[in-house]
Amino acid sequence: MERSELEEGARNILLTNLRRGVADWNGKEYSFVCPSLTGYPFQWFWDSCFHAIALLHLDQDQAKAEMTTLMSGALSDGFIPHIIFWEMEKQPDFLSRNIVGMTSPNYSSTMQPPIIAYTVERIYQATGDEDFKNAALPVLTGFYRWLRTVRDPDDDGLIAVIQPEEAGTDCSPKYDEALGLEELTNRGFITALRKVYDAYEPMRGDDHRILAADIFHFEDVLVNSIYVMGLRSLARLLGDSPEADEFSREADKTRDALLAKCWDEEAGAFFDLSGVAEAPVKVVTISSLMPLIIDDLPRPIVERLVNDWVTAPDHFWTPYPLPSVPASDPKFMPGNPRGFIWRGPSWINTNWFLSHALRRHGYPELADTIVTRSQECIEKSGFREYYHPYTAEGLGARDFGWSTLILDM
Repeated sequence: MERSELEEGARNILLTNLRRGVADWNGKEYSFVCPSLTGYPFQWFWDSCFHAIALLHLDQDQAKAEMTTLMSGALSDGFIPHIIFWEMEKQPDFLSRNIVGMTSPNYSSTMQPPIIAYTVERIYQATGDEDFKNAALPVLTGFYRWLRTVRDPDDDGLIAVIQPEEAGTDCSPKYDEALGLEELTNRGFITALRKVYDAYEPMRGDDHRILAADIFHFEDVLVNSIYVMGLRSLARLLGDSPEADEFSREADKTRDALLAKCWDEEAGAFFDLSGVAEAPVKVVTISSLMPLIIDDLPRPIVERLVNDWVTAPDHFWTPYPLPSVPASDPKFMPGNPRGFIWRGPSWINTNWFLSHALRRHGYPELADTIVTRSQECIEKSGFREYYHPYTAEGLGARDFGWSTLILDM
């Protein structure tokens, strides 16, 4: 598939999924790409960031509009929701099929991996738009301070998620024990998740109380790796100001905490920490590789991750890498998960993160192979939500927005 064909396919999806209008509930204009018109018809936090990055290759004004719309959903305390329900008429059908933590009818009370500052930095680098950057900075500083003050109660540099969807890797096997998962199906996951939601109901909106309750308290490696990435972008956007030093120091603190608390020398992998007690969750998933996106990760750790896990055919180096769970895991499910996601198939967004990371760490050939195989998935199956790591069969939602990240790989 030629570059022009990829761009045309991506443009068709992004424009078809584009939503524009004025919200009835707050009178604000919106202009964003929803992940999928059928399954995901609203604005999702990290999906929107990915869409904006892809749009840099097609329509830079729309990339700015995407982030401006997302940032317009920031609350007064700095929090930016995981889902914003701009078109409320579509919400009843969606909520009949999904559960969402909410304290307002118009947005979720949960977060997603904090990549937003990196996306804004990429837009600024591409456009040089000072007005866009200057309008974004107060929102970004407010959001990353909210993360630090609300989601890092022990002040160790690692922010915590309060339910699996906040990490974006919803049904990953690394959460099975914490959820008390009894049935390894999407139905079993939803049953377990509802128990978490029920426990949270009297506390929704008070994240300090929720984290102290220790029901589902995960210092997630993927989330914190992206947190470092975002903090460093924010520091660069702030230039020589004292605020830049604040966020640069926080990035270093989080990197150091990942190394000190999450790296397992024996396994040669990073593990999430569960609960206030920070028990290591010794389950290798795609998250275990995500600290590779940190540019100054120590070289011996980079080499262990690449040699022991990334390039091992019995782990992550499948014909269409990189699967969300290594093939060696007994719970590896490479085929159609019927909603029980992040347990085997390969995703374009994690391939995007890790192909760039491998290139920066001096592995251009590995990065090129991941990009080539990702493109082959799209050639064979279209822009799908995720792909079978052995056959490239497209799975999940069709015409899925963030798979257009192939344009930036």
